[in-house]
Amino acid sequence: MLRKISAGGWKESPIYETPPVGPEGQGPYFNQVVSFWYSGSSTKLLYYLKGAEFVLGRKPRGHWNSREIDLDLLYFGNEVRRGRPNLPHPQIVNRQFVLVPLNDVAPEWDDPQLGVKVKDLLSNLLQKEEKIPFRVITSEEP
Repeated sequence: MLRKISAGGWKESPIYETPPVGPEGQGPYFNQVVSFWYSGSSTKLLYYLKGAEFVLGRKPRGHWNSREIDLDLLYFGNEVRRGRPNLPHPQIVNRQFVLVPLNDVAPEWDDPQLGVKVKDLLSNLLQKEEKIPFRVITSEEP
C-alpha cells in the first residue's frame, strides 16, 4: 500500500521481531522502517496510514495493547510541528525498536528538531538502557 503512494526514493530496513512493550501477555512484535518520497502533505500521509490500518484490520483495543498493524509517521522531511501529526514523532529517541531499523535506512539523517544523527540517537539510547533482543525475519520463514 505504501509503495503505491511512493514518488520514489524507496528504502526499507529488514523486518525485526522484538519483545512487546506494554501490558504482559502479548506476543512479539514485528518492526520495520520504510522511507520514501511523497508529494502530499504530512496530514494527508497520516490519514492514509490510519486508513491503511483500518483496511488491514486493526481493531481498537486501547493504548499499549496488541494490534494487528501500527503505522507511525516518524519524520516528514525536515518538518517540525505539534498537533496532528506530531513531527518528528515524539517517542523516536526512546524506542530501540524504531531506532534500530531507522538506523539501517538512514544512519546519517539529522533529526530536524534535535540536530542529532540517527546513529547518534541510537548510540545515546543504548548508553542509557540495555539492548533489547532483535531477530531479523527472513523471507525463508513460513
